[in-house]
Amino acid sequence: MSTTSDEPVVLRSIGPHAAVPHGALTASRDPRAARLRDGRPEETERPIVIIDDAQELDSASVSAVVRAVYSGHATVLFALTVSREGSTRPADGNPDAAQMATDLWLRGLAERIDLAALTPRDADLLLDQFAAPELDAMTRASIVALADGSRMLLRELAAEAGHALRRGRDPIDAMRESLPNGRLSDALAAHGAQLTSVERSTLATLGRVPGISRADAARFLPTAALDSLVNARLVHDDATPTHRLTANAALAHEVERRRGADAVTPLLDGAIRRMFAPSSEWWCPPLAVLAAQSWLQEGSLGPDYESVPPAIRNKASLEAARRANDQGEPAQAVAHASLGLRDDDDAFLLLEHEFGRAAQGGTIDVDALIESLSGVLVDATTLLRCVRVVGLAGPTNADALEAAVDRVAAVECPDPRGSAELAMMRADILGARMEWSSAVAIAEAVFAQQSNSASLRVRAAALAGLGHSCLGAVSEAQTWFLRVHRTAGERGGITPITTVDRLRIACSEIVAGAVADTDLGPVLARLGGEVDAAARQGDAESIATAGLVLSCAYAVTADPERAARELDVAVRRARPPAAADLVPLAQIAVAHSLALFDHAHEARQLLDRMDPAAFDGLPTLEHARMVAQTYVFTALGQPTEALDAARSAVTASETAPALQARDLFQMVALGADDDALPRMQRMAASSDAPATQRLSAAAEALSALDDPERDLVAAMRRATTWGDNGPTRGIGIARDSPAPNGAQRGASSATTDVELTRREREIALLVAEGLGNREIAERLYLSVRTVESHVYQARTKLGAASRVELGRTVAPRGGTSQKTHTVRGL
Repeated sequence: MSTTSDEPVVLRSIGPHAAVPHGALTASRDPRAARLRDGRPEETERPIVIIDDAQELDSASVSAVVRAVYSGHATVLFALTVSREGSTRPADGNPDAAQMATDLWLRGLAERIDLAALTPRDADLLLDQFAAPELDAMTRASIVALADGSRMLLRELAAEAGHALRRGRDPIDAMRESLPNGRLSDALAAHGAQLTSVERSTLATLGRVPGISRADAARFLPTAALDSLVNARLVHDDATPTHRLTANAALAHEVERRRGADAVTPLLDGAIRRMFAPSSEWWCPPLAVLAAQSWLQEGSLGPDYESVPPAIRNKASLEAARRANDQGEPAQAVAHASLGLRDDDDAFLLLEHEFGRAAQGGTIDVDALIESLSGVLVDATTLLRCVRVVGLAGPTNADALEAAVDRVAAVECPDPRGSAELAMMRADILGARMEWSSAVAIAEAVFAQQSNSASLRVRAAALAGLGHSCLGAVSEAQTWFLRVHRTAGERGGITPITTVDRLRIACSEIVAGAVADTDLGPVLARLGGEVDAAARQGDAESIATAGLVLSCAYAVTADPERAARELDVAVRRARPPAAADLVPLAQIAVAHSLALFDHAHEARQLLDRMDPAAFDGLPTLEHARMVAQTYVFTALGQPTEALDAARSAVTASETAPALQARDLFQMVALGADDDALPRMQRMAASSDAPATQRLSAAAEALSALDDPERDLVAAMRRATTWGDNGPTRGIGIARDSPAPNGAQRGASSATTDVELTRREREIALLVAEGLGNREIAERLYLSVRTVESHVYQARTKLGAASRVELGRTVAPRGGTSQKTHTVRGL
């Protein structure tokens, strides 16, 4: 088209014209279209013809255009819609018209360009162009998941998310329940039209029973439709042994609205009645929850309450109450439990009732609860829930939690995994007390017991890895995290653990890497996959957990503003008890990053907003808060207060050498006159931990300066993982002076004649100028992830341990970076 000044001839399928011979050509007002229709184009005429949705045109119009191509009187751009990947249904439209266009390619007269479904990377690029910049990462991931590869859906979902944000509504909720007759609603309807009638009914039904197992779904839904929807990624399979299924919530909601409840209700009603039949041995928790919800609302789904045997209806009410408590809806849980307790003093229903009351701040009779459970057989899961309830009923400190474990341990549990679960809780409590040696010993023993569940063993291995990191045993920590991944299995195959488990593992690895000065690249790379999985799964706990872990990740990769935004949204989504234990950890991590990167006032406000009870009797969190306060006071120009906070942190970290090494460095940077530097030197002499060695050398260099560095925050920033946001390594002291004894570290000694690609060198030079990844992406019109990849490749080739060293290596002689931190995204 760039070689001609003539406007193209554009042909479209316009309603009734599709059924009329030559309807598309006749409907065009362009006289060249009429000449093509009549087969009498002018001798010198070579129009460009654009046909959108060629399969929708009448055969005569397409035939006339094809004749013009064969005779050399036209150049044509056909746009054909084909069946979606994984679909068993042929594309709508006129198959003859589509075949004529395809024949041109088969005969070598046309070039074929297949426009693939939208990839996540392409989706990120598009969202950068037209999505509201304030959208959090989980909302963006949800947009990509719900768009199902459709560019049109991606655009409308992004618009709906932006509108919701401006109205003060959670964008994820707004996208899943679009308003009728709106742009998003119509776009979803058009997308769903590609499915067969059976697939649409199956999708809408799965939308009502999120988390149903594949085996249970196959009892009342067509297996071919289930397979087709999973293959098309309209239904998410969590890849656990039970294969829990979750439908694309936005599309399922729209399909049900368009088809009406009559397309879904009979299927669910029939399945529930089959499950409740006297002779049935089948039990499906999501269906039981639906039945219990219908009883509460006096609905008509399944048999009425009174006709169901008490034991069965109590079991259904228990399923509904458990799910409500787990999803942070305690009032709903109390309502379900109360319905069952009207007729029977069921101990398990009482447990969920008290769980809901305690979560709402109500008082409960712990002795009566434990007495009721003492008279029944209790499994490991119930034992853990009892600990959580007793813990909710009292203070949140470590002593109260330990007392709760001791009280619940008196309940008889024939399940041997029960004692292992309680032991793991004791290990968690010891870690919270900064008693890492004892915590590691228990965790390693729990992992060694092969009969324990994979989920429990993974938790144990992750705690052991974190504990060894705090103790300064880096190689041991890395070994334990390798065991974590071997036990959990790689995503993509059948895995024994859930998305939430994987997200928590990632959080432990991020914290351990930040403490031990180890490579964060692999865990950050895996985190992207877990965030995508959480977005597809879509339950409240997965979404909240992913947001909190993301806020920690952005914090340690020196993106404080984004970390704060993710935290703010994630905290609103973290309805207790779902992910509530991660909230204070994420808040402190973000406060660290804010204080170190020019947002000290915001960091102080964040720390002031935190509930003091969150630190009561939890030395690990209290220590992290002291470190954050050290940064805040330093940034605000209050060195006396900063030094007091640093001394308190040193006292608190006596049992965690890796943490104490950082605390002692802060004291040296603040000019402490005590024995901070000699203590660091003694620690370095007896430790092989890279962080301890590096911090000791940095402290020596800092104390040897004739003119102590005035920018104390810069000194602290360079000594922490929060000070460098390289995609594979988050730690590094970026000093312009040589290391002790004249040794050069990392990329400073690397040769600069290593061959970089043109793009790698271009980006590396921009890094040397002090630009962050997003700034580079905007300047070069690339995605942030592409920039991150080039930075990673350049650092790998040059052996650069940090972004600063990469910049120093490639910069012209005398060039220096103008920034001490960069900005990135996952």
